[in-house]
Amino acid sequence: MDTNTWVFNFSGIYDYESFYLEDKGSFHVLDMKGISGTNCMCDDEAVAEIQRIIEEEKIPPGGIRFIDSGNYHYMSAILAKQVKEPFSLVVLDHHPDMQPPMFGDILSCGGWVKEVLDKNEFVRDVHIIGADRELIEKLEEEDRKRAFFYDIQDVFKDGIMLPNTGYPVYLSIDKDVVTGDELVTNWDQGEMETAQLCLFVKEILAKRNVIAVDICGECATDQEGCDIDEAIDQNDSLNKALLECAK
Repeated sequence: MDTNTWVFNFSGIYDYESFYLEDKGSFHVLDMKGISGTNCMCDDEAVAEIQRIIEEEKIPPGGIRFIDSGNYHYMSAILAKQVKEPFSLVVLDHHPDMQPPMFGDILSCGGWVKEVLDKNEFVRDVHIIGADRELIEKLEEEDRKRAFFYDIQDVFKDGIMLPNTGYPVYLSIDKDVVTGDELVTNWDQGEMETAQLCLFVKEILAKRNVIAVDICGECATDQEGCDIDEAIDQNDSLNKALLECAK
């Protein structure tokens, strides 16, 4: 996998983190704050502008990409369009992210997995780990049958059970899969421990052909109900740990 790391700074949260400052040669930070129509939903004009930046910056289809808070998880669908070979999508997320568009055909953080299934000709199977079972049951039955869902307890029951993928893996991580006891994100959270997340990343990178890794789940810059400085430090530390796992 490409060792270059791309940081998409939509909300400005990465201005308060330092994980990408230690090895500036392999990190590429993109200021995306000036693009309107990107928060939670990404309108057509914003998608076009993001794709223009991807082409202009010559961002490759592989490597590690930090894509801000969970509000911007739809970036995984945009970046996955760069992959021009059959692939398996593996997602760690407290939410299935398979909701149909609220209106029109707009891309959203809550429906990007469905977008990949509907429109990406190269995806062959989708594996979602850690999603809330109540949210899964609320999906349309036809959509629910299009993905494989795994509970955290089953994945870590005896060692680590990796999804049975027959293709190169596109790995997408939303840190809201991690328990709120260890990390603060801007969405409701799951039950995975940070140590489990790191072990999973190490295992899948060692035993699968991973094309790319996307990571989101930062806290918001104006997060309420928490110590914002502590929340930023927690996320910064986990980002550093995930980078170590990927080496």
